[in-house]
Amino acid sequence: MKNKKKTFFSKAIIYLISLIFIFLITVFATKYYFYDSDYAVEETDLTGISIDGIKIGMNINDIDLSKYTKIDEVIDKCNYNFEEISFKTDSKNIITYIVASFKKTDLIINDKNKAEISKVNDIWDELGDNYKTEIYKPEENNYWKISRYVDKENDVYFGIIFSRYNNEILNIILSDERIRS
Repeated sequence: MKNKKKTFFSKAIIYLISLIFIFLITVFATKYYFYDSDYAVEETDLTGISIDGIKIGMNINDIDLSKYTKIDEVIDKCNYNFEEISFKTDSKNIITYIVASFKKTDLIINDKNKAEISKVNDIWDELGDNYKTEIYKPEENNYWKISRYVDKENDVYFGIIFSRYNNEILNIILSDERIRS
């Protein structure tokens, strides 16, 4: 009788652990597929985008940083922080992430500059409909949205942070990996 109880409880525990494991995999896979992934975003050629003439993959030592106002605050884990723009570099000083104030830097998209780009709609018109838009950092601020474009072929991701009320562009991001919202 005791052996049957042990066997029953052993099987019940294994069954319960299996159910929990399957449940957790389902939850994380669903979250990744629907919320944390650019899976549904079609690719866009982002090679024509630069911020102040700077692109992902450039060496930080090749950039004149003296034109920017240095700050002590760390922005988005960047290791070069300025009032206008911040950079994250790898161990070889290659730029892997750029976040910039739209008003204080010059965004160039396919030879169009800030004079021709003032609202997020102008960027959407220039780059097309292959983007994903969602609330940007909802735990901090529900007034901002982010539209993300993906160029997997060139390992470039482009994000536009804008006001959800008037579509005014606030910040722009270039990265060599997915931009989290």
